[in-house]
Amino acid sequence: MLLADTFYLFVFNLILGLILGSVFYRADFCMAGMFRDVFLFRNWSMLRALAVSLAAAMVLFFIIRQSGLVVFHRPPTYKYPSIATLAGGLVFGVGMVLAGGCVVGTLYKMASGKLASLIAFCGIVAGSLIYAEFYPLAESFRRETVIADYILVSDFSPGAEAALVAILSVLSIMVFARWARQGKFRYEAFAEGYLKPWKAALIIALLNAAALIFSGWPMGVTTAYAKLGAFLENFFAPSHTNGLEYFNRNCVSAVTASGLKVAGGAGPRLDIIFSTEMALVFGIVAGAFATAVSFKEFNIYGFPPRRQAVSAFVGGLLMAFGGRTASGCNLKFLLGALPLIALQGIVFVAGMTGGAYVGTVILKRIVIKPAKEGKDA
Repeated sequence: MLLADTFYLFVFNLILGLILGSVFYRADFCMAGMFRDVFLFRNWSMLRALAVSLAAAMVLFFIIRQSGLVVFHRPPTYKYPSIATLAGGLVFGVGMVLAGGCVVGTLYKMASGKLASLIAFCGIVAGSLIYAEFYPLAESFRRETVIADYILVSDFSPGAEAALVAILSVLSIMVFARWARQGKFRYEAFAEGYLKPWKAALIIALLNAAALIFSGWPMGVTTAYAKLGAFLENFFAPSHTNGLEYFNRNCVSAVTASGLKVAGGAGPRLDIIFSTEMALVFGIVAGAFATAVSFKEFNIYGFPPRRQAVSAFVGGLLMAFGGRTASGCNLKFLLGALPLIALQGIVFVAGMTGGAYVGTVILKRIVIKPAKEGKDA
């Protein structure tokens, strides 16, 4: 547990991010693409790898928590599920498809030189700043639409959690074994350094397990985008930034069993969010960049077509607004809350899946099809 020393916590998450950035880049493990490809091409191959990561993380998280290696029984980054969680997930799902990458996919693609992802990155930061202006309304909506008084299934019944983990583990092994026999984990790739998605999935689950033990909760990055925006806004308009409620509150506030107070938020200050999420963002970008350079794949592509650029920026805005409304992103809820069997994660992923479908329809009808027609003309 590194919460007592924010410097070492920052270094730990930076190293975690470096590895994560390299893994995501080498496997092209983009969760936005996984859902988009299912709806656009009926291609389930990458989503199978995601299932491996979720199953592995679920087992690891359960063992870690039962072994008493966690600081918090309930990670303080999770809240009660609400309609805001569902609505935020829906908006986030639309955004990640239009942006061409989720909050992590945007980082590793941007680090390899893709300007469309840089545009999406700017959209996420800008969307976070817009959300800060409407935060009181969004927070009121979240509090008034809570749909359950439990955060984890284990809060309701520890026995139910153990039974659920056991059942899902057995079913996962059976399904994965069948997929392996059918050759559905085989991926043809000729790029040097390519990492098979199922291997990347296992590494990501292990990294997230390490984050749970040493950081106190699974990985997340969307508050880091808001914090980065707050630093920028504070440089140009400090009085306005200081007057916003969102930048003056703590989204994480907890006390450990030893009496250590842990707090942090999106405001322009060095706190627990800076030592975890911001460090993770720095690491992912640096890790992906270093990997792209080492394999001689870094290339600054030309400015994307106007329609794609607009889609990327608007997608970034929607991801930020949806993620902030739901209090998290796909990294936090899909790879973290779902394996913990946290209700907020289940609700968010349900909304995000629906949003990804809507985003794919918009992508086909407004972005891809008109662009092809224009080219053909």
